[in-house]
Amino acid sequence: MGNEVNALSIIDTVDIDNISTTMNKIAQMQIIVQKTLKKGHDFGEVPGTSKPTLLKPGGEKICMLFGLNPEYEFLQTTEDYDKEFFSYNIRCTLFRNGQPVAQGVGSCNSKEKKYRYINVDNIPENYTGFSEPITDKYGRTKYKINNPDICSLVNTILKMAKKRAFIDSVLQVASLSEVFTQDLEDMGDLIQQENDNSAMTIDQAIAIKISFGKYKGATLGDLVKQDPQYCDWLYSKNEKTDPVIKKALGIIQEEIIKAKEKEQNQVFEDLKEEQKDEIKEDNDLPF
Repeated sequence: MGNEVNALSIIDTVDIDNISTTMNKIAQMQIIVQKTLKKGHDFGEVPGTSKPTLLKPGGEKICMLFGLNPEYEFLQTTEDYDKEFFSYNIRCTLFRNGQPVAQGVGSCNSKEKKYRYINVDNIPENYTGFSEPITDKYGRTKYKINNPDICSLVNTILKMAKKRAFIDSVLQVASLSEVFTQDLEDMGDLIQQENDNSAMTIDQAIAIKISFGKYKGATLGDLVKQDPQYCDWLYSKNEKTDPVIKKALGIIQEEIIKAKEKEQNQVFEDLKEEQKDEIKEDNDLPF
């Protein structure tokens, strides 16, 4: 009964008109934010999620719109270079005119999968640690092994903890958690890791499999032969093409150009040889 009285007492003291005005302002702010931020730069959309994920540039833009300044403090820190374990728990407070407006917390540590393991094409010689064969979405066989250089990621792990705390605090401004999610705020980093194929060979490129559309399951090598126009559309005209597939198509295209140039050069050399033979025959004539 006492709790009911307390609840009623709170309701009696609330200015309903003021709440209505505040809710309208929040709705207007959310609309402004949505119109101002740019997809792909300030926020991203991941298939299967109900809300777009707010990215760091978007969070920074929101702070500029509302005149907010972030400040950070370490809640807990572990840095063990001998055991190669690093962990950071950080609180971010957003201030406006010197007054705290919102707070968020974020943590990151070296045991997270994206830092603890790396994917390699071949297991290094003399490696004796954990290894697991995996097949990625492009049909490539890789091996998951322990990251041999965790210590070089200390600054990256620290920045990720700060970014998570920052996004958490920004989403509390104008109830932006209704519009965006923070669960995948580092999805860009994961995609970049997955798409790191700087050493991709032509054999790896043609073996990549399509995981969508009418050619699902086909390799790029087969697709280039079957439907080169579709490959051209994927490579140069479709902005949404997976970056790994686009890179592989670029490598295949370069090899095709090289093969054609080699073929043309060979034709030219053959013609030169024919001309030499004709000249020699003419010179051997008795008149």
